[in-house]
Amino acid sequence: MFNKYKQPIMKTSEIKPISHEDKSVLTPTSPSIQKTSIISDGAVLDGNFTFKGLLHLDGVFKGAIKVDKITIGKSGLFDGKLDADIVVVIGDLKGEVNCRELVLNAHSSVTAKVTYSTIKMQAGSFISGQLTCTHKNVV
Repeated sequence: MFNKYKQPIMKTSEIKPISHEDKSVLTPTSPSIQKTSIISDGAVLDGNFTFKGLLHLDGVFKGAIKVDKITIGKSGLFDGKLDADIVVVIGDLKGEVNCRELVLNAHSSVTAKVTYSTIKMQAGSFISGQLTCTHKNVV
């Protein structure tokens, strides 16, 4: 049978239950399906912020953030202490950063003391400050 979009319709007898032992199934704690918290353009926050998950910053944040992954958007400004597994910068980042992976997009600006394991930079990004790499290459 076909629906109006000419796609085959799956019969309920063809649906297989998901095994709880199947490790390939994404869980709600998997970063790829977590919902992103957003601090919108125009918002100005000051203080400390700690949580598990993803954060997109388009506004201004001054203080300390501890999060799994943060993206500082084009209009975003972070000024303070940042502790995250992954930091993606499109806007401006100032202060102190401790991360596993730092990604700088074109036109991003970082003026900070940065401790990182890996760094990726696009042409046109700017970084200034003290950089400390924690990844040791074994030859």
